[in-house]
Amino acid sequence: MKDTLVGYFSQKDTFDISDVFRFYVRQEPEISRTTVNWRIHALVQKGVIQRVGRGFYRLGKTNQFQHDLSPQIRKMARSIKKKFPYTNFCVWELAVVNHFGHNLINSNTLFVDVERDATDAFYYKLKEKNRHVVSIQKTYDDISELSGCVCIRPLVSCAPIRETDQIPVASLEKILVDLATDKVFFPFQGNEIFSIYHTAFEKYTINKSSMLRYAARKEKRAAIQEIINSINRQ
Repeated sequence: MKDTLVGYFSQKDTFDISDVFRFYVRQEPEISRTTVNWRIHALVQKGVIQRVGRGFYRLGKTNQFQHDLSPQIRKMARSIKKKFPYTNFCVWELAVVNHFGHNLINSNTLFVDVERDATDAFYYKLKEKNRHVVSIQKTYDDISELSGCVCIRPLVSCAPIRETDQIPVASLEKILVDLATDKVFFPFQGNEIFSIYHTAFEKYTINKSSMLRYAARKEKRAAIQEIINSINRQ
């Protein structure tokens, strides 16, 4: 049955729960939705299909992107959690783009995205130990001018965040949306952004529903949907 399912969906980039239900109904006309839901869960667990959005799937094993955090940002994040235990924030590094882009980045920039009301507090706390701290909401610079800096940025509510070793990190979905829409990442927003998205979607399991919800919070849903549609047409 597994091989039959793989063959059935082999020509589809993505498919939804209704598609899977119709597949099973062809084999077992009396099958229930509940049984199909359990089978979908089992297929995901076995790596036959992967979840790529709310109710959407594609063939293949789930491959979540894992951040390779530098010792510097790990130490900084743990210090922040200790000082501000009730404040929502996440960290990430620009070097992550080297996993997807054709033009490799030789330097790095660290980002701390934090609740808007806490940006000043974070800025002054980090400034105590690192003079290369900048606040994006107070100044606009091309990202190429921020090499070696720690950048404090406002965190959009409902931004998709994951935990790596108990450190809150920006999810791949958040990073992709930010790279395509934030002014500071302008150097990536020409042809390069399509290459970045294409490689990211090809290598990793990405939740498009999560991406689009976050993009909508930034009033950029249409722009992100167009990039996704464009790489799907390639």
